[in-house]
Amino acid sequence: MTNINRRRFLKRTGVTATGLAVLGAGTASAERYGIPIVSTRGHFDDDGNLTAGHTQTGYDTTGDVPGVDTGCVDELTVFIHGWHKSGDTPEQNAKDKFLSAKNNLEAAGYGGALVGYSWDNDAGGGVDFGWGEAQTVAQKNGVKLAQFAVDLKYYCPNVTLRFSSHSLGAQVLLSSLRSLDVTSWWTDRGYEVDSVHMLGAAQDNEAPTTEWMDTYNAITNQTTATFNYHNEADDVLQWVYNTIEFDQALGETGYEDGNTPAPNYVEYDATSQVGDDHSNYLDTLGDEMVYHMNNVSSYV
Repeated sequence: MTNINRRRFLKRTGVTATGLAVLGAGTASAERYGIPIVSTRGHFDDDGNLTAGHTQTGYDTTGDVPGVDTGCVDELTVFIHGWHKSGDTPEQNAKDKFLSAKNNLEAAGYGGALVGYSWDNDAGGGVDFGWGEAQTVAQKNGVKLAQFAVDLKYYCPNVTLRFSSHSLGAQVLLSSLRSLDVTSWWTDRGYEVDSVHMLGAAQDNEAPTTEWMDTYNAITNQTTATFNYHNEADDVLQWVYNTIEFDQALGETGYEDGNTPAPNYVEYDATSQVGDDHSNYLDTLGDEMVYHMNNVSSYV
């Protein structure tokens, strides 16, 4: 099937799979960039509501995303950026993160393809700088990322699929796993995300434990292994979670003491490498991420 015909087929097919379409993401074009991008930017307003012309599962692409736009690859990592409230260039900041992920992973020996996932990370405003609205948008993006995973596996069932996130991107990622966990088309075929890598996760530290059974089950059922790189010196997470959430972040403390994490959940203390720079994870942890990718079976 040609690239053009494949995209037309994606648009017109609508067989449901417990909330997701087996196909039918409604993919449209997004601005071309040097790295393939799946984008939902502009799909949500500042209150976290879908904007006109966009659907719960729809996403756009730059026209060169493996599987849904072009041919299959052996391995694909989707990198999801985090929150952005400084300056007026959130989309360019996301692209810079994608390039950093690609460069740092390739320098560490990663040989697969990398796709960026771009979302409305600058929604909202007010006394919390839009943190509440940004979380809402992140959560609602989970089903869109899950739809991309379904579409990818439809065309490329043998692809090794990985998810990686920075900061608030962890809420997009974990929401997508929860969506996949109730998608019969995906689960009936035994598909899973081969590895998950969360960097400085801006997510409650109870999330991967039995305190949050839906997320615990999603990690257990939908990933081969999930790696959390946490950093006790991360002052951004300390500010957001201690000051705004009155809680602690998974990316700061690791999972909450006294709770039981999912059996395939793995923690890596990156404090000595990352330090207090919240943007420093990719620059310092490429080797560890690629090692974990290459040795997933050792952690299961």
